[in-house]
Amino acid sequence: KRALALAAVAAVGLLTNRVGNRLGAVTVGHDAVRQVPAKGGRAHLMALLHRLQVDEAAADGAPAVTLADGMRRLSSPAHRRGLALVVSDLLDRSDWAGELRRISVRHDALVVEVIDPRELELPDVGVLALIDPETGARREVNTRNAKLRDRYAVAAAEQRERHARAVRDAGADHLVLRTDRDWLLDIVKFVALRRKRMEAVPSR
Repeated sequence: KRALALAAVAAVGLLTNRVGNRLGAVTVGHDAVRQVPAKGGRAHLMALLHRLQVDEAAADGAPAVTLADGMRRLSSPAHRRGLALVVSDLLDRSDWAGELRRISVRHDALVVEVIDPRELELPDVGVLALIDPETGARREVNTRNAKLRDRYAVAAAEQRERHARAVRDAGADHLVLRTDRDWLLDIVKFVALRRKRMEAVPSR
């Protein structure tokens, strides 16, 4: 998922960099929200991608900052109007949906939700140790239990629908990328459909 998130940023960055736009970033780490000032040029884009690549993965345990904290920084009036790209798995208990609504008021917002298929269905592999990456809580579950797997799949589907509804209600575009799919093809299809939709909107 981390590699896929980086690929999504790279793809959007390369697309926008071709027309001379400036690119900046707000990243949410385990203990801080960090900001990379917006600049133009391919060298800046490559430096930004390198920084995202080498950033340490979030540690286990309750994070000191949330996705909503990062999005709140992104919606700051200090940022010029433009495309606001949010790349996340959205597995965050904060009010990121409220912050997304604020972002959409000022910017053209796009949410890229990164999903691993193992988050959608539990495999039948016997006793499986699961760890909550936010709290560090550990729990062992017996995945041979068919009813448990069914309940998990239903809950996962409901969670995906809540995410889609929250993004839609906020007025943002929504692109779902999966680690088991051709992410580049999905991005190309999304860009083509989005361009077609925008061209269909009558100009004022």
